[in-house]
Order: sequence, then C-alpha cells, then structure tokens
Amino acid sequence: MSSSSEAKSTAGRRRDRPATERKGTPGGSKLRALRERARRTQLWVELEAELGAGYLQRVESGKIVLPERVTVERILEAIQAPYADRREALQLFGYAATSGLPTPEELIGAREAARRELGAVGVPAYVLDCAHRLVAWNGTFPLLLGVRSDDPWLRQLAGRSLLAAWFEPTSRLGRLVVDPDEFLPALIRAMRHEMRSFRAEPWCAEVLTELMALPRFRHYHAQVEKETAPISGGRALVPVRLATPGAGRLAFRLAAEPFTGDVRFRVVYYFPGDAATMRACTDWAGA
Repeated sequence: MSSSSEAKSTAGRRRDRPATERKGTPGGSKLRALRERARRTQLWVELEAELGAGYLQRVESGKIVLPERVTVERILEAIQAPYADRREALQLFGYAATSGLPTPEELIGAREAARRELGAVGVPAYVLDCAHRLVAWNGTFPLLLGVRSDDPWLRQLAGRSLLAAWFEPTSRLGRLVVDPDEFLPALIRAMRHEMRSFRAEPWCAEVLTELMALPRFRHYHAQVEKETAPISGGRALVPVRLATPGAGRLAFRLAAEPFTGDVRFRVVYYFPGDAATMRACTDWAGA
C-alpha cells in the first residue's frame, strides 16, 4: 500500500472511530472538574438531576458529545455551579449562555466579596448588579450623600435601581446633581454600553420599561437616541459635579469596572476630578 493510500485509510479509521473510544470533550471535562470541586459523585448528581444511571459518566468521558441544553443546565444546577462556570460550561457545549438576574444566593456572595474589594478603596464606591441595583457600598459613599452609614434611607435604597434614583429629582441622589444636562445623558450612554451583552435577556427589556416610566429619563433618553453611535466600543469616565452636604460642590469622574468573575456585577468608583474633591475624599477616608 502506498503512503498516500495508508494515510487515507488511517484518516478514515479516525473518522469512523466509535464514540466510546473518545477520551473526552472540553464540555465533559469541565463538568467533571466542577463536580469534583463540589465533592459530588456521579451517582449523586444523576439522582439530583433526574438522569439515567451512568449518563453523567458518558457525558464526562465524551461518549455523549452533545447532551441537550436542558440536561447540561440540570447537571450544573445539581452541583450548584457558580454563574461564571455555568456560562463557560454551556459555551463549551456550543450553547449560548443566558444571563439571568442574580439569585439571592449570588447576591449574598457578591456582598461578601465586596467587603474585601470596597474596604481597600479610599474614594466613594459601590457595587451594582446588571439591573443597576445597589448591592454593597463602602464607608465613604454615605459621607458623599451626607448621611450616616446606618441611615435607614441607605437600607431602603439597597436592592433598588440606583440609576432610577439619579433620574428622580426629589431623591437624595437627584438633588445632588449640579449639571443634569451633562451628567444624566452620560449615565444613559454608560448604561447602554454596560448592558450591550444583555440586550437579548427578557429582564433587560423590563429594566428599560421601568426607567422609561420616569419623565426625566424619557427626556434624556430621547436625546441620546438621536446621537451618532460612538466609533469606539469603549467609553470615557463619566463626569459629574455634585452639591455634597457639608463639602460643597465637588467634581468626580465615575468609572465602572468588572467585579469578580461574574459579568453581572460591577464596582463603580468616584475618582476625584479636582484638588478640592481630592481633599474631601482624603478627609472622608480618615473619618
């Protein structure tokens, strides 16, 4: 047999190799790693996810190359995989990962992680979820608002849309804004940038509907809709001047950065925009 014919024969045998001889798939290997990290046996997961005996072993080993999406989701739910790992596992099997709103357990986890992140920050900062709800904040943020850290209003604000509060003229946040015609459109541009990967999610439309019920938001949203889309996908820091209680008018630039490995959470920093604001932040950090 010629070398050419032998190569073709070998390639054919590889193509015809039965699934039972496969060594595994990226998706199956990911599920195995997640299960072992959760310290669960294959049998336990099969019972919890209502799968047939031996089914998970065949998925993990690659004998079943493409399990149905609902099956993968049941396996991930059984082992209580974190959001980032669920997203990766689904993508490894070729499924588009959904981004549902954080569960109560995920919100608790984000608050715990925020203690370390926010505790080391000397400027006002807080964590928002993908629906712009306030998850956690550091000790400087209440001072920016002119309230104590144990103020009941802060507890009422927790879990609510902080974006909506900026557009309510009678809210504590709304009353702080010095230049609404500059700041509020900038917030909407930032919102559109941050939610670009969630547009297909049902909850995203609900968030926008709730915001559109605010007259001030509708007004500035209509203005932003007429603007030419930016050339770059990135965005500049959002400038804001605030009439802060006790410190007068201060200038900040707001920056949002990813928080932990979950794209549904981000931390927002208030970086000082001038010398007076820098002094105020230094005083707050030492309070």
